[in-house]
Amino acid sequence: MYQELILSWQDTETSQWFLIGRFSKHDDAYTFIYVKGAEQAKEHGFFELPSMPDLYAEYSYNDIFPLLKNRILDKSRPDRGEFLKWLNIDIDSNNLDFEELAKTGGIKATDNLCLFPMPVKKNNQYILEFFSQGVSHLTQNTQDRIAKLKVGEKLFFCADLENLQDEDAHMLRTQDPVEFAGYCPKYFAKDFKKLFNLSKESFNIKVKQINKNAPEQLRLLCEITCDWHQDFSPFVEDEFTSIT
Repeated sequence: MYQELILSWQDTETSQWFLIGRFSKHDDAYTFIYVKGAEQAKEHGFFELPSMPDLYAEYSYNDIFPLLKNRILDKSRPDRGEFLKWLNIDIDSNNLDFEELAKTGGIKATDNLCLFPMPVKKNNQYILEFFSQGVSHLTQNTQDRIAKLKVGEKLFFCADLENLQDEDAHMLRTQDPVEFAGYCPKYFAKDFKKLFNLSKESFNIKVKQINKNAPEQLRLLCEITCDWHQDFSPFVEDEFTSIT
């Protein structure tokens, strides 16, 4: 169950993403703080969020922040049940809003913000579900191959060595036949690499779910499982830490 979401902002001129803040939930209380990445983002045109204008303050709500609420699919929509099935979320979850945002990123066409979850250790395991990125840009033959994947099928974690824009970029591929199956989400790739190097024997990415009728960005749901090595902590880079 995710209790923390990290907020990122994109510079639309360069397509570069910056971390800007962290939302957390404890019981029925919600908080938001800016992180050090926001200072770097300001150098690229980021302005403080209108509802949270002080970069050095901590914001608290007794309900989910409006910024998050506006990114959740309307609960009255008749297709909401199918949508939650695509996300592999139990409709009776007591943390439904955060679970949804953790999977979808809360992306809206009207702005350039995106969310992703802080992983939670469970039984000394790193377990995370995520959607393969970039599926909409793949050839039709490759998309057809993805549609034929089986639940539980292993996916291989491969460095994209020729990616000059992102040295941490990693691809997913199938085994037989070998086919490209999209990318790991940008902000998880570095931690996935650390986990692979620390606990290679237990590191595994598999097909969790295929959503043939879903939009491309929700088509291939993957799951990574790995021993949570004693030397591993998620998101330890300075840009993730509180600005205060």
